[in-house]
Amino acid sequence: MAETVFFRLLKEPIEDKDDALAAQVTAFNHAESVDNLFTADTSEFGRIPGSPFAYWTTHAVIAVFGDLEKVEHNGRIARVGDHPGNKDRYVRLVWEPSNAKRGVHRQWLPYQKGGPNSRYYDDMHLLVDWDVGRQTYYDFFGRPGRTSEHPSNYQHFLRPGVTWPLRTDSFSPRILPSGCIISNKGPTVWVGSDEHMDIASVLAIMNSSAFEFMVRLQLARTELAQSYEVGLIQNTPVPDLSDPLTRDRLADLALQAHDLQRRRDLGDETAHVFGLPSLALHEDASLLQAGLRLDQAEQNRRAALAAVQAEIDDLAFDLYGLDETDRAAIRAEMGGASDESPHEPPAGPEEQEAEDEEEAAPPEDLPLRVQNLLMWCVGVAFGRWDVRMALDSSLLPALQGPFDPLPRCAPGALIGTDGLPARKDHIAGEAWLRSRKDVLDLPGPGMPGAALDADAYPFPVAWDGILVDDENHPADLVARVEQVIRLLWGDRGDDIIQEACDILGFPDLRSYFRDPRKGFYAFHIKRYSKSRRKAPIYWLLQPEKRSYGIWLYVHRMGEMTLLEAARKPYADSKVLLEEARLDELQQSLGALEGSARKRREREIERQQKLVDEVTSFRNTLDKVAAMKLPPDLNDGVIISIAPLHALTPWNEAQKMWAQLATGAYEWSAMAQQMRRRGFVKVASSR
Repeated sequence: MAETVFFRLLKEPIEDKDDALAAQVTAFNHAESVDNLFTADTSEFGRIPGSPFAYWTTHAVIAVFGDLEKVEHNGRIARVGDHPGNKDRYVRLVWEPSNAKRGVHRQWLPYQKGGPNSRYYDDMHLLVDWDVGRQTYYDFFGRPGRTSEHPSNYQHFLRPGVTWPLRTDSFSPRILPSGCIISNKGPTVWVGSDEHMDIASVLAIMNSSAFEFMVRLQLARTELAQSYEVGLIQNTPVPDLSDPLTRDRLADLALQAHDLQRRRDLGDETAHVFGLPSLALHEDASLLQAGLRLDQAEQNRRAALAAVQAEIDDLAFDLYGLDETDRAAIRAEMGGASDESPHEPPAGPEEQEAEDEEEAAPPEDLPLRVQNLLMWCVGVAFGRWDVRMALDSSLLPALQGPFDPLPRCAPGALIGTDGLPARKDHIAGEAWLRSRKDVLDLPGPGMPGAALDADAYPFPVAWDGILVDDENHPADLVARVEQVIRLLWGDRGDDIIQEACDILGFPDLRSYFRDPRKGFYAFHIKRYSKSRRKAPIYWLLQPEKRSYGIWLYVHRMGEMTLLEAARKPYADSKVLLEEARLDELQQSLGALEGSARKRREREIERQQKLVDEVTSFRNTLDKVAAMKLPPDLNDGVIISIAPLHALTPWNEAQKMWAQLATGAYEWSAMAQQMRRRGFVKVASSR
């Protein structure tokens, strides 16, 4: 069949396309050189699944679709799961629920549900409520019109594989670790043997420029975002990977790329691999110097990743049998797509679909690194992170393997010998930490030096989960944060504190921690929000004038925490202290005259306002404690914090309380407590 001539004008502005086409046709008719001119035999398009009008590709690439096996072959399968339908009921961020096991048959398991554009590796930030015995979502019995109580393809769940987000601005396969549940937004390829080198070699091929080009070719499109449906991937050709040397080299490269990508998250405390914030390795003279060193390390990481990707691309081109002409055409069409681009995922055709997508975290700059450092210091003060890891980084355990289950506690966590968050009477000692093979390993608790006495730990932990914003109080949060910095930097601690304040644009750390709109609380809420869920774990309770505050760590809260915060030695003591100061000022007024008396009167007026403010705050906290609505972390953070809506400067708490009061979220422990205590105004079917 004769070849057809095509003029490609995709990159021309819409208003210029007519003139551009006319100019190209004229040039072609006069045998002049024409850019973006293609000739193709249209009968060949039928060799590509879906018969796309792919005139811009080469004959050799089209031939690959008829000559090679597809992804869905030789023991490989590509499948997708289901979503239970109520994300508020079934889905949580990994740091929301308690780390304690829920029981033999009910667990929060990692949940693959889309994610940002990140090749080879991406952390999993979601958990799903899973019934292990029934192999389905807990309390889930199917949807109307379906007889099965199981999600689609549940029999393949928990196996390692290669997964990717359904919608993103570039195809980005990454490793799916063992022990995970997949959703309708997390298509996955499983390899029949589950052998790690086989999976890794497939991961390398799926991340090659050649493979992605063939995916895009089926869509008749090489630009803009697409929905990478499982059927599309099933029909994409895969070269022969039976040669063990080639397979192993591809696998090694893919695992190198995975480790290079995972390195980004070592300083991200919301990630499973978190060890220390990037600035906590305190070898530099200043934070600025540390930032410059980290910037260079990031450039080196990107360069190493690019070199690995280039070798994978060359091997894949060889396996697909594509010559230099074909390779040049593919590279030109791909336009140097990067796995590092932090673009916001495109909106789906429906609002719900767009809602489920996740934005990539922004790259760290110096202000962000400083904020992450201060947030880690708060975690040290509450006993979430182990300060010993910063004092001696050799105590950090090795990471788990790429295909291993995700750890329940990150490497940098302060834990007991059961591998769970430490308690005052149960802290893992250095001997136990050093004997770990990796973060998943739990050495025998009876070994010498396994446990550490709380008094021997090098930092005073707020085991009750309560710290305050009060510079005269022994449990002052700001003083504890400064203490962490001085512990790490020694004599340079005060200089580091001042430099941190200068970088963030605050006069001092107290101003940063006290400002709920531009300071720490706002940063923490944003940092602990992913997949359209907001779940801060450090809660600020504060009167309107910000003269005082109480900080709570949700994972150390119990039924009596709010009552303890309202009483001595916290809110009640603050009221008594300020009342005593007011009384002292009033008593000294009689001895003063003139301008000194007027100054004292103004001082008394200010102190009276402070007493009124902290008294009102204490009384409100008393009322909330008397409601007896302790949080159940399995409900999620927003539901748990709702009873504190009058005390926390976070509008989401007020919105959630209003919904709970009308009977919403009836499945939650909070809603059930509220109903029993008469706080629900109107019944709801929600």
